[in-house]
Amino acid sequence: QRGGSARGKRLITELSARNPRVADARRLLRQRAERRRSSRFVVETPKLVLEALSSDLAVEHVFVPAGEDYDEVAEACIASNTPVYVLHDDVFESLADAVTPQPALAVVAAPSLTFDSRFTASPIESLLVLVDVGDPGNVGTIIRTAEAAGFTGVVTTASADVLGPKVVRASAGSILRLPVADVAADELFGLLHGAGFTISATAMDGLPYSSTTHHDRLAYVLGSEAHGLRPDLQSNADQVVSIPMYGPTESLNVSVAAAVLAFDRARRLEMAGD
Repeated sequence: QRGGSARGKRLITELSARNPRVADARRLLRQRAERRRSSRFVVETPKLVLEALSSDLAVEHVFVPAGEDYDEVAEACIASNTPVYVLHDDVFESLADAVTPQPALAVVAAPSLTFDSRFTASPIESLLVLVDVGDPGNVGTIIRTAEAAGFTGVVTTASADVLGPKVVRASAGSILRLPVADVAADELFGLLHGAGFTISATAMDGLPYSSTTHHDRLAYVLGSEAHGLRPDLQSNADQVVSIPMYGPTESLNVSVAAAVLAFDRARRLEMAGD
């Protein structure tokens, strides 16, 4: 059975391919400017739709394909008074961003992307800061890693859009919960220093990360895989750290480097609290 007992509820409506809501969702999936203009984005997969429905973010409406069993998603939408729109399978497939479309999409109000009090609520704070990280899979994975390591949040500058569909999927739901800010490069260090963060830049010739001093508020700044962190940012950082390489490999994927630094920070904070 498809749709089950929820199918007869008023909140569930079938839509055609020409419906303005379908065109709106397509623009949100494909256009960063539209996401920023409207302060909305799209989450995909039933799991992430259910997480969005239980998050603090407002879910505008949900799309499901007619050829799938969408009972769990539909019931959650009904419980939260969220409209559900059923699309013919071919319309849904043309809308979805994923290569293998997952049977649920939700249009969600975007979280704040400003650097605000969410990043300074506690005396001890930890941030991962991404500069020129253009690969959305890496950005999403780093957001997921930051949440897993107990970090306060993630700050991005000139990087892949944190509300883009590939970043959202790679974050595995963390984008719905973890504070994320997107700031201009010329404001980045001023904001971090103004909030009391020690800035730890990453570079090939830095001090081994395990030998550096950890401060109550610490921000690791990582640059692009191709070119590393901008020289001007390295020179203005409080310290420059590196991850030693023990084999012939020259560098790590930026998301792997972020994980090494994040979990070392988590370990140190745990040990300090014992």
